[in-house]
Amino acid sequence: MIEVNLLPKYERKEKEIKRFRKSVTFLSFILLFVVLGFLKWNATRKEGELDVRIRDLEAEISNLNRALSSIGDIKKEKEGLQKRFEVIQKLEKDRLLTAALVDDLSGRVPEKVWLERLEKQGEKVVSVGIALDEETIADFMTALKASPYVEVVELESVTKHTAGGVDLKRFSITFKLKH
Repeated sequence: MIEVNLLPKYERKEKEIKRFRKSVTFLSFILLFVVLGFLKWNATRKEGELDVRIRDLEAEISNLNRALSSIGDIKKEKEGLQKRFEVIQKLEKDRLLTAALVDDLSGRVPEKVWLERLEKQGEKVVSVGIALDEETIADFMTALKASPYVEVVELESVTKHTAGGVDLKRFSITFKLKH
């Protein structure tokens, strides 16, 4: 069967234009869906990459936080050891100073003075003893002032004391140590 188009030329052209428009519209929708599909796929791929990167960074942050915690513990331990070391150094210095002080005092005690007690209280030393008279106590105080380890010498008290029928003087002297 033969088909004869009896429509006028204008109407035929209009029909072709409508068909062409439908085809272009249909192809435009297909192209739009392809482009949207590509954009969605690309966004999903980038999102996955970013999720992996975020997990990696969170793991690295966790590792760094553990390292920081370890560093903090090490710093605390170092501070504790430093304090212990300083205490040991101070004790060693005090021990040497005390030994040097006792050695120095043994050469400065006059003949008629007998020390009963020597007590260190921080930077101060209390010396309690017996002397024949006040002049001997004054000589002892003068000798203490000349010591390189003594800064300030103060007489706290002098009282009468009798031993074996002899009148003696019990004294208490406080002096401050030099550093």
